[in-house]
Amino acid sequence: MKHVQMKNKNNKTIVSSGMTLLITIAALILAFNLFGTFMTGYEQTALAGDSNSSQEWVRPFNGKDLTGWDGDMRLWSVQDGVIRGQTTIAKPTRGNTFLIWRGGKLRDFELRLKFRIRNGNSGVQYRSKDVGNWVVGGYQAEVENAPGKVGFLYHERGRGWLVNVGDIMVIDEKGKKNVIGRVSDKDELIKAGYYKEKDWNEYRIIAQGNHLIHYLNGYQTMELVDNDRVTNPGDPKDLNGAAREGILALQIHAGPPMLVEFKDIRIRNLKPKYGDAVVLFNGKDLDGWAVKGSEQKSKWAAGTAKMSSENPKLLVNKGGDGEMINLTAKHGDSIDIYSKEKFGDCRIELQVMVPKGSNSGIYVMGEYEIQVLDSWGRAKMGPGDMGAIYGAGAPRVNACKRPGEWQKYVIDFQAPRFDANGKKISNAKFVKIELNGQVLHENLEMPGSTGGPLLGREAPFGPLMFQGNHGPVAYRNIIVKPLIE
Repeated sequence: MKHVQMKNKNNKTIVSSGMTLLITIAALILAFNLFGTFMTGYEQTALAGDSNSSQEWVRPFNGKDLTGWDGDMRLWSVQDGVIRGQTTIAKPTRGNTFLIWRGGKLRDFELRLKFRIRNGNSGVQYRSKDVGNWVVGGYQAEVENAPGKVGFLYHERGRGWLVNVGDIMVIDEKGKKNVIGRVSDKDELIKAGYYKEKDWNEYRIIAQGNHLIHYLNGYQTMELVDNDRVTNPGDPKDLNGAAREGILALQIHAGPPMLVEFKDIRIRNLKPKYGDAVVLFNGKDLDGWAVKGSEQKSKWAAGTAKMSSENPKLLVNKGGDGEMINLTAKHGDSIDIYSKEKFGDCRIELQVMVPKGSNSGIYVMGEYEIQVLDSWGRAKMGPGDMGAIYGAGAPRVNACKRPGEWQKYVIDFQAPRFDANGKKISNAKFVKIELNGQVLHENLEMPGSTGGPLLGREAPFGPLMFQGNHGPVAYRNIIVKPLIE
């Protein structure tokens, strides 16, 4: 997909002020207060996920002054409990300049903050590098009064424009950018008012390993799986690649006079630790997948799904790509499909669309089914409804959306354990299952396979399987993260 560069992100060095030394000393004091010791470098960083760090929120801005922050103090200030970045005709910046948090580096984290921009252009830098003289390079979440653009991901001083609003992208090992689908419809986001112009808006940014996600006011705006070469964290000039750790900073963009404000900044370290995200569906075709039976019977295809306007019980393929669609018209008309890759302990994230009255299933390891069903509006949920573990347990709530809407599952799974002789010594377990942000199950043990499995034989590793012989369904953004801790 070809993108047009829409803004100038070139930086120029500005002259340091005499306050830099005082600010640096204050930053060191803050770091000691927050973390006991101020640690730098690749292995020891303040929020790097060490075993002693907690999941409690850290507030890097005290709401009173810029203790712990470093920048051109001609342009940055605190007023009414809010960080203000402002340029004027009398006080311009000759290049992009940043307010840098000196409290440590971020690795795997969740960041929340609120911003309000009156005019101009700004951004939130994370996992970034201090180039010197308040110049920063790295991942940037866009801040701008431009619905449809605010929320995208840019790489300051590096790879440039990355992920547009609404897209999910994979960057491969050679640095090639591939848009594999959509996390949301940009036009629908704008209609829904995902961004409030010249008002307070809240970013939620999640970074785990190679996996980055932006939310704006609760709406997901983009997703990236970055498999590019990981840059050297100790080399500020090495910016053309992925980053697994770095600093937090706020931007004032060069150009006409501007004003941007930030408040309610919170960061927390993320645990448990997962391995790198593995994307199982490339959005283009069914490479990497196999069917349970004859390929001639399969109705699975890549494309763009939509509920039929003539018959809401069916899906139609609108062409394009990004989604895995089972275009069956009736029970028994298609077959199950499963990934060629296998996993054990893992987190699974995916989106699913179900037309009216339809039925499918997500088989973890090919053996344990989570029900996919149109249960919209149902008051009492049973063991066969949306989110049930088929035949084993009903969901605690009805989190189902309307037919034809995309819904998101997040599944934390523990595989069964076997001794050296192959005898099972502990059951598989659904540690947690969430649907559309609501918890359906926790710590549910599975004594054996559920009905309709791939093999009917438990094992320490297995594929992800989707039921295809019951009704039309579509899946997209299928990601598995192996559990490593």
